[in-house]
Amino acid sequence: MSRYLLKRILMLIPLMFGITLITFSVIHLAPGEPVEMQMAMNPKVGKEARERLTKFYGLDKPLHEQYFSWIGKLARLDLGHSFSSDGRPVVDKIKERLPVTISLNVIALLLEFGLAIPIGILAATRRDTWLDKGITVFVFVGFAVPTFWLALLLMYFFGVKLGWLPIS
Repeated sequence: MSRYLLKRILMLIPLMFGITLITFSVIHLAPGEPVEMQMAMNPKVGKEARERLTKFYGLDKPLHEQYFSWIGKLARLDLGHSFSSDGRPVVDKIKERLPVTISLNVIALLLEFGLAIPIGILAATRRDTWLDKGITVFVFVGFAVPTFWLALLLMYFFGVKLGWLPIS
């Protein structure tokens, strides 16, 4: 058992490397340069200021150095500063919104368990009946539906049609 556990823990190393490499690549492949995005707020800034910001962000270094610098900052929870007008650290913005996010997730999890467990018990007790097959189809369709589309449908139903919830 301990050998299996050690093997699984060691498999985390290449997995985390792969995840961080893909994330870093996606960030770098996204359109727009960070310096240009920041300069868009003040288009009169000169070339020297652009070069200073490029050096400040480390964008003048080779990609592998940028990657390891990014990993180091990520390990220290230094996520940089927001590009919004207040320019606050991203970690502070996350901390500010984390309690509401956690409470919404806990409520969603409780609702999910409150629906999934009784439906699962119902399907298990009525095995190989039309009810079991219908529940199975419902579950597979539920997994296949994109969450943003389901959210729009629920907003329309509960907000517009029934008027129970605000949609803004």
